[in-house]
Amino acid sequence: MDHSIGAAARLAGVSVKAVRHYSDLGLLTSRRTAAGHRRYDDTAVARLRLIRTLRALDLDLPTIGAVLRDERSLADVAATHAEALAIQIQTLRRQHALLTVLARHPEPKDLDLMTEQSEQDRRALIADFLSATLRGVDQAIHQNLTPVLPEDADASQLAAWSEITRLVSDDEFRTSVRRLATGYQALASQRTDDPLRADPAYRGRLIALRRAVDPRWERYLELVAVVNGWAAPSRIAG
Repeated sequence: MDHSIGAAARLAGVSVKAVRHYSDLGLLTSRRTAAGHRRYDDTAVARLRLIRTLRALDLDLPTIGAVLRDERSLADVAATHAEALAIQIQTLRRQHALLTVLARHPEPKDLDLMTEQSEQDRRALIADFLSATLRGVDQAIHQNLTPVLPEDADASQLAAWSEITRLVSDDEFRTSVRRLATGYQALASQRTDDPLRADPAYRGRLIALRRAVDPRWERYLELVAVVNGWAAPSRIAG
């Protein structure tokens, strides 16, 4: 069945202007009446509906043209655009989380959260902190103390990530952590099979070391748990 341009537009749910535009681009075929009016068959209407659907999914007209000409399969185009959309969604989630952090802590120093290079710098800073303060400590412990910011980090994780990097930039904090690690290593070298019962002096040194722990170290452990999505750690008993 032949349809006028107005009827084709109504059947496909688009404007007459859009039908003309798609026709001029060669996306639709039509025939001309003796009076010069365009007429569209059912196949053209079906193509119009497909174009409308693909445009609603934000596909560009050159890509749609390639699909209509069978130069690219619809499945291939859909897969490509789904992957691109997933990246956009991930980016938008990160931006939303960053803006939420800035809304809660509107300080100029937090604006560096917005750059990807800053994030790389933060990773390097944390790695340097752990390497400098935990020299000689088992690598598995390093891993347990390393925050790994997920790609889809929420606002609380980003805020914790920012606080961690401020902590590890503090020279006094780095010194206290190094002192703590050295103390525990020294105690470990003195352990017996049952040090708490066999060596009261050992227990006294252990208690004294625990009491000397910088409270910011416990905060660091809590922040690592937040960033990594772990359960909150238990605080060290005095």
